[in-house]
Amino acid sequence: MSDHFDHDHLDASEREWLRSSRRTAARRTWLLIGVLVLAAILLAWLTVDGLPWGGGAQPTTTTPDQRVVADGEKALADWGHFAVSNNLSDVKDSFWANGPQYKQLAKEAKARKPIEGPPYTMTMSGVEVIPARDDQRVLRGKVEMTRPGEKPQTFNWDVWLQVDPEAGGRWRLWTVRDTPGT
Repeated sequence: MSDHFDHDHLDASEREWLRSSRRTAARRTWLLIGVLVLAAILLAWLTVDGLPWGGGAQPTTTTPDQRVVADGEKALADWGHFAVSNNLSDVKDSFWANGPQYKQLAKEAKARKPIEGPPYTMTMSGVEVIPARDDQRVLRGKVEMTRPGEKPQTFNWDVWLQVDPEAGGRWRLWTVRDTPGT
């Protein structure tokens, strides 16, 4: 039996209808293929660049612990600037003004003068995030304080941070406590 359809017994209008329905089916098939290809391209583009109305590539979502660590690192960097400038405005955005550490820095600022040169770099390694309360976290780790031309200093610290709902949920440094080294 042949798969080939015999068109000889069809009249002209039936043959035209058959050709027309085949063309329509072919157009639908190609249209479907085109839509699927466009959808695949769009999905690939969104995966790489993010939504077009969101300002380009979107940052990856950060976990709450990543936010705490980032805010803690910012506070330590600000402290490194303060250690040279002796200017409390360097830490006003990342420290609680009513917290024990800010009060300690305010006392130190009265007793010393600014120094010349680059700020200290304060790097925390081996960080462990410890929940203290819903609004408090402790970053436990080793902090290295370095500055060109000076011997590095190392501290084993618990850096206490408290969330500031007024600042969009940013974590501010409350205090620092020495811990035994590991």
